[in-house]
Amino acid sequence: MSEKFPDYFIRGISSKDFIADGQVLHTAFHFETFERDDNKQEASINWLDDDGAIDVALSQRKENGKIQFQAGVAKVNVELVKLILTNLQNNPLSYERAPIEGNTYHGNLLIDIDIPKHTKNMVLYGLALAAGTNIIPQNNI
Repeated sequence: MSEKFPDYFIRGISSKDFIADGQVLHTAFHFETFERDDNKQEASINWLDDDGAIDVALSQRKENGKIQFQAGVAKVNVELVKLILTNLQNNPLSYERAPIEGNTYHGNLLIDIDIPKHTKNMVLYGLALAAGTNIIPQNNI
């Protein structure tokens, strides 16, 4: 039985440089390589189970005590992402729920480590397009 995911996830935006003309840019969706058994890269998200996911993200702090997501969070519709990326070969994007200490909402967007650069760029632009202007601003600064 596959896990049921919420209709939306949020992605923290660490800098206003990742927003232009009120739109989330593709640079807000950065995939990182960690040691995983499945050869995937991760982009950290919070599943929008309830408004607590937003509160947790907006109050998240770096090790130096500064607010992590200075520009707020992008709210992204999962079905819209699927629609935008539907014609990409081999469905390169997947996701998971991966709770961490202090954040039960945490999850990851996943792509293969060896995904071609042009396909990865299409995924990044697709995620930005799906996020659009759905930005919840940071109010904790």
